[in-house]
Amino acid sequence: MPPSLYQGGKKKRHFTLSETAFNHLMAIAADAKLSRSETLERLIRSVPVWEGSSSLANGAWKLCVDYAADSQLSPALTDEDLSID
Repeated sequence: MPPSLYQGGKKKRHFTLSETAFNHLMAIAADAKLSRSETLERLIRSVPVWEGSSSLANGAWKLCVDYAADSQLSPALTDEDLSID
């Protein structure tokens, strides 16, 4: 793993995602030319706690737009492009 840009570095974590959310993450990461790990890091760090907790609340979630459903990987991407993590 390359040196971390973040104080304290990074540690391996384990979590689960739906297939749709994982495919959306891969599409975002490939488009940004970042690893999936770095993509998640930046997405999470770019949202203040109050905004995250507000939009993720059960009552508000049903009002959010689910962009993952429309996410598609570019046909020009190869398996190698997606294995940058």
